[in-house]
Amino acid sequence: MQKKHLFPLIIILILFTLGCSLFNPELVDKKEETPTETNNESTPAQETSATHDSPCNNILYPLIPDQQLVYRIDKPEGGNDQIGLTVASVNGSTATIDMLVLSTGILSQSTIECDAGAIKEYPLATMDTIFGDMVDGTLTNEYISGVIAPSEETLVANDWDMSWESQYIMNGEMTFSEEGETFTAHINNSPVIMNWSVDSIGQSLTVPAGNYTNVVIVKRDMTSDFSIDMDGMVLESTIVFKSTHWFEPYVGMLKMTMDSATVEVQGMTFPISLGETMELVEFRPAE
Repeated sequence: MQKKHLFPLIIILILFTLGCSLFNPELVDKKEETPTETNNESTPAQETSATHDSPCNNILYPLIPDQQLVYRIDKPEGGNDQIGLTVASVNGSTATIDMLVLSTGILSQSTIECDAGAIKEYPLATMDTIFGDMVDGTLTNEYISGVIAPSEETLVANDWDMSWESQYIMNGEMTFSEEGETFTAHINNSPVIMNWSVDSIGQSLTVPAGNYTNVVIVKRDMTSDFSIDMDGMVLESTIVFKSTHWFEPYVGMLKMTMDSATVEVQGMTFPISLGETMELVEFRPAE
């Protein structure tokens, strides 16, 4: 396969990687047994306890020790997977999250920095979760500025009518196979800018985990300029990626959809069709 035909494939892989997470957790060298059944009983938001004085207990991404969430990822190529997130510990303004990929039993661990109720980063999925054996590589994302989610005080002070920004720098490489050939794409100091905005509040949403009636809908536009070096052939591109996120206050993210993506490369702009959805299938509040 000619290298020029590989570029759209690389972009799609990067898009899905970024769409679910801008945090690359460190893999823990162990596996856990995959649960054989998921409990889908509803947990109403009003029954959720919250310790509001913790700097990591964000209204959109609450980090309370022992809280657990299980998500189902429906993939555009068909099939699905599940991811379990557990808040392992919170120490001051730092939280640790364990993430279990149910299909593989692989456990990863992430450290999250909080700032007076705001969250700077939050892991949802790794590359392996989405692509399985298609891709072997690592991407690291260095935090530069901004937040993934503002504090409740900031949102309330702005009557929930607000936008905010977060910035990262991406580095790493992706090795993948196509038609029997193996290729490696190098990503060097690629800026990633995420613009978030509250679309509406007080909405209702039903997901496998239950019915929620105080839902906050947040839109995200993500722009990144990539310089990809494929064995000496450098490709410059700009990606604009749009997604929608549904949150229940002090429960967490209920749903995420990847809505659209536009890629500009060598003066040409073309859309990429996306269809991945992530939904909450189980919520276990901290006791």
